[in-house]
Amino acid sequence: MDLHIELKHYRNDILELTQREAAIRLNINQSTLSNYENGTRDIPYKMLLTFKDVYKIPTHEMNRIMYGEESVSPRNSHDPMILRENFEDEENREILKILQDYPKFKRTLSSLSYFTEKRKEKFITHVNHLYQTMKDW
Repeated sequence: MDLHIELKHYRNDILELTQREAAIRLNINQSTLSNYENGTRDIPYKMLLTFKDVYKIPTHEMNRIMYGEESVSPRNSHDPMILRENFEDEENREILKILQDYPKFKRTLSSLSYFTEKRKEKFITHVNHLYQTMKDW
């Protein structure tokens, strides 16, 4: 299967990320990711390494994909559930590290447990807005 199809499969079917979420994590524009996934733009080698790292694609599986070899077992040699769990575990480790490194942030988030649902939603909306603003900054 073609490289761009495999990468789209990992993003969409295994990691269950939207194209927008993946583009943010890959630090590229969504249109660039779309061009990669549609095969209209070649993926530079350095970007392949970024895909491997961000999508948590095992090395032997990435080699298989890059050399255009078919998977030995049906569709994939890895259980999508396990790949997704590994991806989420890695994200959780990164989040915990941030919370350890920034205790004030941890206390702020901990205080959310005492908020009403309406206040939680409002707070999260503001944080998301702040994140979008800073991302575009």
